Amino acid sequence: MQNKNQVVRFDYSKYESKPRWDAPCLREMSFWGIFQKNNRFQIDIKRYISICESMGMNDFVPKELYKYQKEELFIPHKIHRNDYVINIFNDMLGDFADDWENEFKPIFNMIKKPKDVYDETRLNQIVYTSCTDDLEDIEFNSLMSSIRREHKYRQVIQSLYCQFITKLATETDRIMLTVMCKLGYKGSDYDFKSFAKFSDGLSGDKNGKKISSLKKYNAYNMLHKINNFLKHNTLASYLDLKKYYPENVACVENGTARVNYENGMFAGDWIIIKEHYIDRLINQLKQFFEDYCKHFVKENIEHSNWNYDDYFLIAFNNLKDPYDYYGI
Repeated sequence: MQNKNQVVRFDYSKYESKPRWDAPCLREMSFWGIFQKNNRFQIDIKRYISICESMGMNDFVPKELYKYQKEELFIPHKIHRNDYVINIFNDMLGDFADDWENEFKPIFNMIKKPKDVYDETRLNQIVYTSCTDDLEDIEFNSLMSSIRREHKYRQVIQSLYCQFITKLATETDRIMLTVMCKLGYKGSDYDFKSFAKFSDGLSGDKNGKKISSLKKYNAYNMLHKINNFLKHNTLASYLDLKKYYPENVACVENGTARVNYENGMFAGDWIIIKEHYIDRLINQLKQFFEDYCKHFVKENIEHSNWNYDDYFLIAFNNLKDPYDYYGI
């Protein structure tokens, strides 16, 4: 008796080997070696690869697919893209990277810089004098205006960085809690201890790899310690950040502060954020979450880009009309 779940290999002989771009068969999934059974996709990988290559449409042929050409029919590992935890994290970080590049960075160019104040002051004063003897005073006044602007300029830039950091840390925790619940977490709250304990349970080995040994753990940890300081403005949160990341907090000892920090002082004035920190941070968080999903969720990171049903549905919707595919 034939297995009811078995799919008989399709007979492609009715199709031309390389049909015209307007041929009706291109709009049939079976032409591409894509089939649907019991609400799941089944892919004839050998057919799929060969027809994509013959039509010159290789964008939807991941290199990992070639390993499965000998299988009669390939059933993707998951159904939806976000069934992979890593894709949930990557989508979040992608949104933040886009916001940072296209929303926040342009704002920085709109903030009046010390040099802008220098040029503006100098021009305004030169307009109202014809005496060369005044040039020395004008130069001095312009320089002093520029110096006075320096603090306010840095303060505004710092506030934008702090705002972005707080939002990123908060959203990272929200997504992490969502993922943990998806994976079976039953708690109602989230903190680092619950995150670590639950992750140990996922790995099934309390003596195995720890979160603190993951790639770019320090980027993840420093983000949350900075955010904790920004939220609480306490001496305890200041000292905690200073203990682990002394280069990122102002203090008397290293000459970056004139007085010691006291409870209630605004944390944003005490955090040292280096240039390009956000760009590096987003990239490092991506590496951290990839390592987390690899070791604790047991995901194949390379397969997360394609090994799910919806990928082949999207591929078919793009491949079925070569004129759209090539933008003609």
